[in-house]
Amino acid sequence: MSRIRVMIADDRPIFRAGVQGMLKDFPEIDIVAEATTGQQAVERSRQLKPDVILMDLNMPEMGGIAATRAIKAEDPDRVILALTVSEAEEDIVEMVAAGASGYVLKDVDPVTLARSILDAAAGRFLLDDTLTRRVIIRLGSSLRRKPAAPLASPLTQREAEILQMVSQGKGNKAIASRLSLSEGTVKSHLRNIYRKLRVQTRAEAAAQAARMEA
Repeated sequence: MSRIRVMIADDRPIFRAGVQGMLKDFPEIDIVAEATTGQQAVERSRQLKPDVILMDLNMPEMGGIAATRAIKAEDPDRVILALTVSEAEEDIVEMVAAGASGYVLKDVDPVTLARSILDAAAGRFLLDDTLTRRVIIRLGSSLRRKPAAPLASPLTQREAEILQMVSQGKGNKAIASRLSLSEGTVKSHLRNIYRKLRVQTRAEAAAQAARMEA
């Protein structure tokens, strides 16, 4: 199994050191970089291309939400996992809408943090079921307030199957296994789905799918 290359983006040295300590006993995870500002996170993501970025929300120069949005605009496949103290629903919705693959609170235990990193790297979306439903409802409400736009082009049967599985909370690996595809092929289909739905994230795609079925 190849090691997951992780970057920690947080302005507090004591927290970055704490995360390093929490993950040192997990040989499948390799901390390759740190960033102390949102702008630095964008630059180091561009240079080092880590597999997963642990992103704090509150940092100088550029906050975590803006940094996530900038990184995903440059590289839609970059995996970003929010690691923060904020439980505010609006922060969660904004971070997910910016492109985060999940949202983990800083009081998490080492085993759960490691599992969250591995799950995010595998393409799974990380929120508990209740929170996921709330986020999708909020995103769906936001979409409904906008004038309905036609699809850029119709979804293929395969894309529709993948979108349905995304709406069910399945990760890229599970989708690939179920449909006998490679994970790379699933990612390629997802990029096409996002483009056709005019969305940027899994949660927005799920919300748009719910809106289409309504």
